[in-house]
Amino acid sequence: MVFDSKFRNTLENIIHNTPHDPYTLPVSKEAFLKIHFQNSDSTSNLEDGIWPVLPFAESDICQVHIIKWRRLSAVEANCKPVYEVDFDITDSSINFKPGDTIGILPTNTDTEVDFIISHLGLNAVKNMNYSLSIENGKKGKIPQHIPASSTIQHVLKHCVDLRGLFKKMFLLHLSRFTEQELERRILEYLCSKEGSNDYTIYILEKRLSLCDIFHLFPSCKPPVQILFEHLPRLLPRPYSIANSPQVNPNIVRICFSVMETGVERKGLTTGWLEDIISNDMNITMKTLSLDDTPNESPRVPIYLRKNVNNFVLPDHDKPIILIGPGTGVSPFIGFLQERESFKNEQILGSAWLFFGCRNAELDYIYKEELERFLQNGVLSKLCTAFSRSNNCEFKYVQDAIYAHGEEVVKLLRVGAYVYLAGDVKNIATQVKDVLIQCIAKHNNCSKDEAKEYLTNLEKNKRYLVDIWN
Repeated sequence: MVFDSKFRNTLENIIHNTPHDPYTLPVSKEAFLKIHFQNSDSTSNLEDGIWPVLPFAESDICQVHIIKWRRLSAVEANCKPVYEVDFDITDSSINFKPGDTIGILPTNTDTEVDFIISHLGLNAVKNMNYSLSIENGKKGKIPQHIPASSTIQHVLKHCVDLRGLFKKMFLLHLSRFTEQELERRILEYLCSKEGSNDYTIYILEKRLSLCDIFHLFPSCKPPVQILFEHLPRLLPRPYSIANSPQVNPNIVRICFSVMETGVERKGLTTGWLEDIISNDMNITMKTLSLDDTPNESPRVPIYLRKNVNNFVLPDHDKPIILIGPGTGVSPFIGFLQERESFKNEQILGSAWLFFGCRNAELDYIYKEELERFLQNGVLSKLCTAFSRSNNCEFKYVQDAIYAHGEEVVKLLRVGAYVYLAGDVKNIATQVKDVLIQCIAKHNNCSKDEAKEYLTNLEKNKRYLVDIWN
């Protein structure tokens, strides 16, 4: 991502207005990795070395296709895109239940990888096999997510997070390979004790990536092994499953919003999935108009994650309270589908859902499904909140919970389970606070007693939270 000259000028002005005394820099150890390129076209050793295990893996990695998708939010400039996609898991090792999550293994974009390779002058060796070792007399070990034998292209594409937040130590090492004096001083300042506040403002809050750093500081050209030592692992991204196997065990459905990270940059995985959808739409239009040759979408590597939070439905006769703002409602669609499949066979407990979004006309996702669940008795009560809509009763789900506090506490007294899911950083604390208020008010007890009541719900797995950023 290319930042404009104004941003660079801002950084330069900071340095010009900062005393020239030596900065207090982090204590660092020497670089320790040594790389040796082999004149071989063989790629048989790409997977050599110790590879880290998948986080919370419950299944093997499955290469799946998107077989169906739809946009859930309105197509408007001021409305963040929200999509639903179906993955075909026929004949895979994935056996899921409502409340489970999958992990998607992302890859870095070709644009970013190619830029880094070109910037560092590595085009001639990018696909040559290398071997890594530790420099004589130095201490260190090859990071577990970096294969001891591979190619630079493979590692930058699949193994390291090019958008991971920069640690000060990495900035310090980058500064040592920056030729232009002013650029070097800016990098040193940002990783120094004196520059801590500006490090937060200009590195962390702006979510600068490695490509951003190289654009801003073109004379910064470290050896590639410096990147291998410091770049974090490219981790799988978790997504809640939004359907029940009772409806179709061969489909895993997820719902996601396309995130904006940094300046004009989409989330790595959500942006990739949106690109697949866009290409699929273009292919479909081409097929309809010109070409009858079938096309196949790219495969997406996914795996089932262990449900370590026990975020699963209780017995069907138990009452449940579901709190899911935004895409946080997606796991509850699976819950309600599951209840719907058993409603003629078993007695269902009460089910309340608190849903919130910005605008009732733009991003009220799953509105039709929720209203159907309400009409057929699968859902007992639907409470909505719209933070940017006029003439709505509630702005936030916390407001709706508090207004219905007496009924919520009555449900808790008869054994209700509370589930909270969402992608809002502060929602867990805010919902917990309002539940404590409701418990104190309607159980006629102190705030400390209400906190203990909620703590006991957590211990007994009756208050379950699935929050992501």
